[in-house]
Amino acid sequence: MDADSYKYININGISIAYTDSGSGQTVLFVHGFASFSYTWQKLMQCLPKNLRLVAFDLKGCGYSEKVCDGYLSPFDHSQILDQFILKLGLKDIFLVGHSMGGAISLLALFNQEIKERVRKLVLIDTAGLFQKIPDFIDDLSVVSPSNPLLKLTDEDLMARLVLEQIFYDRKKITGEIIKEYADVLRLKNAKECIIGAAKQIAIANIRSFHKKMAALKIPTLLIWGEKDAIIDLEDAFLFFHDLPGAKLKIIPSCGHCPQEEQPEKTAQIIGKFLRLEPKIRDEEKTSGEIDVIGKAVTAEKDKTAAGESPAAYDFTAPFEGGKHKLKMSRLIDHWSFGTVFLMFFVKCLQLLKKIGFKAEENGWRKASGIFLRKEHTKFILALFRLNYFHKNMSSEPETSKAVLISRLADFLRKTPACHWTSEAGILMHRRKQVFFTDITEVEFTEDGRILNLIPYFDSTRPAFVMLSEELKEKALKQIIFYCNKNCGIPDLKRNRKIHKSLSWWVMRQYNLSRARQHELRLYVNRILNGTFIQFDILTDDPQIFMKERFATPNTKYRGHPGFGLLNIFCRFTRDLAEADLWFQYHHVPVDGMPMQEALADLKKEWGSCGKVVYPALSGPAAEKELYEFNRNICRARIYVCFDEFLKLRKKINEKYYSRMGGPATVASMLIWGIAQHEDLGKRKFVFPVDTSLLVDYPMERTLSLVIIRPGKFFTPQKPLKGFIAYQREFNRHLFATRLGKSETYELLELYALIHPLFYYCTSKIMPKSLGEFIGTAGLTVLRDAEMFISPMTDVHFNGFIAIGNMKMPTEDGGNSSAISFCGSKERVLQYIDAMQNISKNCENLLDDLDED
Repeated sequence: MDADSYKYININGISIAYTDSGSGQTVLFVHGFASFSYTWQKLMQCLPKNLRLVAFDLKGCGYSEKVCDGYLSPFDHSQILDQFILKLGLKDIFLVGHSMGGAISLLALFNQEIKERVRKLVLIDTAGLFQKIPDFIDDLSVVSPSNPLLKLTDEDLMARLVLEQIFYDRKKITGEIIKEYADVLRLKNAKECIIGAAKQIAIANIRSFHKKMAALKIPTLLIWGEKDAIIDLEDAFLFFHDLPGAKLKIIPSCGHCPQEEQPEKTAQIIGKFLRLEPKIRDEEKTSGEIDVIGKAVTAEKDKTAAGESPAAYDFTAPFEGGKHKLKMSRLIDHWSFGTVFLMFFVKCLQLLKKIGFKAEENGWRKASGIFLRKEHTKFILALFRLNYFHKNMSSEPETSKAVLISRLADFLRKTPACHWTSEAGILMHRRKQVFFTDITEVEFTEDGRILNLIPYFDSTRPAFVMLSEELKEKALKQIIFYCNKNCGIPDLKRNRKIHKSLSWWVMRQYNLSRARQHELRLYVNRILNGTFIQFDILTDDPQIFMKERFATPNTKYRGHPGFGLLNIFCRFTRDLAEADLWFQYHHVPVDGMPMQEALADLKKEWGSCGKVVYPALSGPAAEKELYEFNRNICRARIYVCFDEFLKLRKKINEKYYSRMGGPATVASMLIWGIAQHEDLGKRKFVFPVDTSLLVDYPMERTLSLVIIRPGKFFTPQKPLKGFIAYQREFNRHLFATRLGKSETYELLELYALIHPLFYYCTSKIMPKSLGEFIGTAGLTVLRDAEMFISPMTDVHFNGFIAIGNMKMPTEDGGNSSAISFCGSKERVLQYIDAMQNISKNCENLLDDLDED
């Protein structure tokens, strides 16, 4: 295709290129990011001939005018789509959108005049609900030498690199396809427009978008490539449950662009959908349809009458008419006097909420402020082999420390997600926003006493001009004195006592003016609420280097003495060429997912000195790590190879995707596997879920919970049947929670209405009853984390498990994952046994899999 193949229309002063062929029912195609109308050519050739096929190039794309301004967002494109439809007088339209074009199509439908002209909607691997901008789009949005659009001058190579991200079967990337996209990239200002669009790709108000989309009543077909590497298949189910009567078709072995990679199958699906009656039938509202093309048919309905486990849910049933019907009784598996009492209390809270009572803060944040205050409730994430020197490396440790602290301060300063501290109260902590990036270097003795403090205050903020150097030194000595004096008492009391003692010391400085006293108090508080960092240098002995590099820092003796968000452990290699950073986070202000994303940005910015390689599983460095944190809690870590487990997961998803109402996730399968252990079968597990879809601002991201008891679904004679019922319920709960429509999400919001004292009473008087509502054991996964050390809440008394990247390379050429445990020693050893069994004997989890 070339410019002469198009017609042109002027919309808002912009020349828009489009094609218009055939006659009959109008099908209007909207392409995605960095694409153009060529993407529809193969699909058009496979569609029925009695259709009018219209495709246009978005502003700045294809052969439309290249205007690189601040109006390239999905909303701006939707305004052009509106005008395009009106100017061409298109009516009774079948609207088809791919990727960003799907989001643009949905935004256009929020205009009632356009909605009345659209008969049916087809969304192909659509954007709009992703929780994180796809990496390749994020890369293109950066105006730097690392941007492939600026780095590469060969447009053919550039086109191939992008297409390889999009196609699953790269053999289908032909020379013709590369030439078409490369020719467009050669046009004047084409690359600049792509960069501009990448910067503006986010939907400004995702919450509003989500609500308006859920209110649409239009027959909708969702088509998704099973192997989409750009927008996860999980998003397909988010759309499926929020679009009333939507039908979801999943194409196996297909990437992000089904219309190009598998045009015949895509055309067959669309053609069948276009022949359906336009009105949404009642049964469509209640059930919808999920199809994995060539593998399974429609989503299962309730099969209780046919002998299905009574615990199995119709995956779509809880979303009738696009509205989720909450049944708080679903939270309870075993009723008792305590659970009846708590359920009555929950119903009272629901009534208060209904008549207008509102909580001052988010339910999860309040719960974390009560149950995640202690040292063992903090979590740790690590980055290895960081290239912290951006210029010539120093051979002096003190210079290396100064350089790393300076760069770290710069990064934290521009990362809003880290601008928090914890404000202590008697019954709970609250998170508090801070506007300083202060880092204090601390040196500890072996038994946890502080030897020295060197503060590095935020260089962009005014210094303490009213304080003399002598007074600052005196304040540092007092901080060290009170920290060491109280180092033997429980951490929760210790931090409060240190803070209180230092406040009294400041008040007793009678020779200071009120203004200088105030500045001295600020000086002390900024140290206690800032970031602490401590340094070590790794051995150069190859026999113990790996063991020392990956050894978990013992925060029992080297914890943060104040309420700051971050306590960082830095380990330099002996030649000072590389730095490993272990970030211990206070869990009250922040959660794991946003912090892992921030660390990924840090590594991307600083660069790496090489690939991170775990110890060989058979070597001494991979031996079990176990240490007691306090009298009742210990921490442990093991390395496990999950290769066979991941193969099993892939096999299950290929065969039972539809029957399970979505994918078998890593977390759900691990929870199922752990519950097979003879001592762990009755546990009720909690899995934290990121709910960023529900907030307008990234800083407000929070968590909710999926809570499930796998033992409820056990069918010893037919384990596969029980697992499918379990996974179906897990997926129902997972997707509902991400949309803020689950019972646990409602529970946390209700609990935000009550006083913290209620939590203490229930957790002490009736812990098992409370466990029926919020679980007694937990598992959390951060799939990109190089190392993830588990926290433990004060209420999940059966312990917690944390897992990072499951495919970390090892010294001997294999793969492994580090698994961290926190809980009583008895529980931790049981979890270790269960995890090792999953790794070695995962085929026994579903031993009737091949019989089905």
